[in-house]
Amino acid sequence: MIDVASADPGQRAAALRLVFQHLPARERETRVANALGLLDRHELDPAGVLAASAGGELLGAMICMTAPGASGLVWPPQVVESAGRRAIEDQLVQAASAWLRLRGAKLAQALLGPAEADLAQPLERNGFAHVTRLIYLRHPLELTSQCLAEPLAYRTYVQDVTRFHETLLRTYVDSHDCPEVTGVRTIDEIIDGHRAQGKYDPERWWLAVEAERPVGVLLLTDTPELNSWDVSYVGVVPEARGSGIGRQLVFKALLEARLVDATQLTLSVDARNQPAIGLYRSVGFESYDEREVYLAIWHKAQG
Repeated sequence: MIDVASADPGQRAAALRLVFQHLPARERETRVANALGLLDRHELDPAGVLAASAGGELLGAMICMTAPGASGLVWPPQVVESAGRRAIEDQLVQAASAWLRLRGAKLAQALLGPAEADLAQPLERNGFAHVTRLIYLRHPLELTSQCLAEPLAYRTYVQDVTRFHETLLRTYVDSHDCPEVTGVRTIDEIIDGHRAQGKYDPERWWLAVEAERPVGVLLLTDTPELNSWDVSYVGVVPEARGSGIGRQLVFKALLEARLVDATQLTLSVDARNQPAIGLYRSVGFESYDEREVYLAIWHKAQG
C-alpha cells in the first residue's frame, strides 16, 4: 500500500533528488543543495516536501509551497520506475493540492521550461491546466529615447492607497495577462502577493494620473542580489488603453531603474499579450527565458 506524507528528515535529500532526477547530475545537485538551503532557512516548509513510500521504500516525491497572496507553487511529481507510476503520481498531486488548500491557497501554479512539458501530465490529470507561456524579458538600461507624450502625474502607493487599489483592480478588466486569475483573490491578497516579490518599497509603487483621472499603476521591485530591478506589474485601465499610457509607464520604469544604477530591468509577460510584447520590444527589451504555466484554481473571491 502506498503512503503519501511529508518526507522524514532523513528522507528529504533523497526525495529532492528524485524530484529533480530529470536534470543533468550537476544541475540536479545544485537544485537539491538550494532546496536544502531553503529548508534550513525556513523559507521552504519541510511539510511541503512530499514522499510516496511503501514498506519503507521511497517510490515518488513532489514539492509544494505556499506563497503570499493565497497562492501556491508546485514542482511536478517524479516516481521511480515502477508498475504503479501513474497512480503514485496522481496520489502525490492530490496530496499536494489538499495540503495547499488546507493552508489557504486559492490557486497554485507550476512554471516549467519548454523541455519539461512531459512532467506536467500528472498535473493536468489532477486539476491543473496549461494556460499560457510566460516570456521573460530584460533591458540593459542603455540610453533610450524619451517618451513624446504629455507626462503623467504620479502618486505613490502610500499617498493614495484606496485609489491605487481601485485602479489596480480595474486594470485587470479584459487584460491579456493571465486573465484566468481575475477575481480569484481579494485585493488584500493581491497586494500581499506583490509585497512578497523582491525587496518591497511602497515608494516604488505608483498610481498614474492624467488630468486628475487614474489611468494606470506601475510596481517596481528591487532585486539587490542581482543588482537588478523588476517590473512586477504594469497595468492600464480599459478606457485609457491605446493612448500611449502604457509606453509612458514603461519609460518611467526604465528611468527609475537607471537612476539607481541598476544593471538591468526585467519583467515577464503572458505570450498571449501581443500588444504588450510589441511595446516592450520597441523600447529595447529582449527575451532571455520562457516558462510554461500550469494553473489550478480552487476558489473564487466573494464580493
